[in-house]
Amino acid sequence: MKAAVYGGEREVQVTDVPKPSISGSSEALVKVTLGAICGSDLHIYHGNIPISPGKVLGHEFVGVVEDVGAEVKRFKPGDRVVSSFFTSCGHCAYCRKGWFNQCVDKATFGFGEYYGDLGGGQSEYVVVPLADHSMEPIPSGMSDEQAIFVGDILATGYFGAERAEITPGDSVAVIGAGPVGLMATMCAQLFGPARTFVVDMVESRLEIAQELGGIPINAKDVHPVSAIQEQTGGLGADSSIECVGAATAVDTAIRSVRGGGTISMVGVPSVVTGEFPYLDIWLKSLTFRAGWCNVQAYMRPLLDLIAAGRLKPDLIISHRMKLDDAAEAYRMFDAREATKIVLTP
Repeated sequence: MKAAVYGGEREVQVTDVPKPSISGSSEALVKVTLGAICGSDLHIYHGNIPISPGKVLGHEFVGVVEDVGAEVKRFKPGDRVVSSFFTSCGHCAYCRKGWFNQCVDKATFGFGEYYGDLGGGQSEYVVVPLADHSMEPIPSGMSDEQAIFVGDILATGYFGAERAEITPGDSVAVIGAGPVGLMATMCAQLFGPARTFVVDMVESRLEIAQELGGIPINAKDVHPVSAIQEQTGGLGADSSIECVGAATAVDTAIRSVRGGGTISMVGVPSVVTGEFPYLDIWLKSLTFRAGWCNVQAYMRPLLDLIAAGRLKPDLIISHRMKLDDAAEAYRMFDAREATKIVLTP
């Protein structure tokens, strides 16, 4: 089958690899109908995540079930499905508490040996382990483009907004208007904020954020913390959602909120360790939350919200390309020439 594979730092190759098949009773073989490039894929692209050359990339995908193992009860061949970007069993101690991102059997698609050695979704076929708890059926009439982001960035955006403790009338600051930040901007509106400030330096992304209900702040033109304070009577936002992971973005998220406020960090950290303003956090009585999304908890509700017209995640897609063009798609996405790219096998 055809697949996009890691070829080395800043190198993606499209090549033929063996078609996978199910080997476990909880697995499903999915024929991919649409994949996407995610911001966290760039961590691999930049050589910051240990992964062997030749490993298939991609963790955002939808498709049609082709085969299932004997223990799979929720799905059958022919079903259209969207997968979480990581697997979870649904019955370990962590899963029973709703912390699917801590599942003892968790593995991430397209991230190589260090993260479970699963195949990736930027391919023609992918095997989904623990299928009954890692996938959701796509509602009839919903397009692939509407459904695909439920398995990662839309769920992450909602998770970030939920953990920001937004209440009606609040002011919220979204730091970063990449795909996750745009989803956070969209999802934040569900909680009733009066104002949602969105900070970035890419004008095209800020324009989309404004369409989604955000108030754009271009960090190239103004100091974002000062701009937010000026529009909140000098206090700062009630909460912030950090969607980049860079140290400077985390610092902006912390300094943008008022005393007693909440910071919700969902951006993948760009460094392993770094300085942290412990005293400022203490003096301002801030709540700081961080982590990756418990995707499985949100997939069904988000699909229902999309079906009802309350969320329109496909609005952020800027480029539709073929899997054959994955190398160029990665270059464009890395250069911020695209907001979100989807790939058709």
